[in-house]
Amino acid sequence: MKTQLKLRYVLGLLVIVMSISLNAQTTLMVKSSQSALSVSGTSTIHDWEMEVEEMKGNLLVSNMDDLESVQKGELSFNVKSLVSGQSLMNKKAYAALKESKHPVIKGKILKIYSSASQYKVELELTVAGVTKAITSNFKTSIVNTTQIKVQGNFDLKLSDFDIEPPVAIMGTIKTGDAVNVKYSILFEKN
Repeated sequence: MKTQLKLRYVLGLLVIVMSISLNAQTTLMVKSSQSALSVSGTSTIHDWEMEVEEMKGNLLVSNMDDLESVQKGELSFNVKSLVSGQSLMNKKAYAALKESKHPVIKGKILKIYSSASQYKVELELTVAGVTKAITSNFKTSIVNTTQIKVQGNFDLKLSDFDIEPPVAIMGTIKTGDAVNVKYSILFEKN
């Protein structure tokens, strides 16, 4: 009887601790209409840029004032949400990114930490079915008590994701292997 009473006490205490812990976490969702993500690069003819029209994602934080308290975070967008304004370029990009087999590009936060008064994020980036770990410096600002904005950019190579840089006009126009990803993402409390 005493053992059963102790077990109930421990279980009750565990439920209280878990509910306090869960209440201390805040989920922030990407506000796509006020966020921007672009990919830019070079070709033998001209520089190019593609922008993401719509994205989704979230952050789970235990302290709105400290991004190192992020417990998990994700960002994703459909490959066909990446547009340049030129239909041929879009078509070539979608083929290179293997959109028919891998229609979504995803980023998953592994860790956020500050270094020399600036933040760094380590994340797993999955493009064209290949996942690689990358690191990016970023700036953050607390817009208000319900919104956080993160801004930054990083370089990567298409070949690191087994992507053949697109070519056009029988190989006379070639896209460079190096691209830059620039982002300004607004996260908002649910």
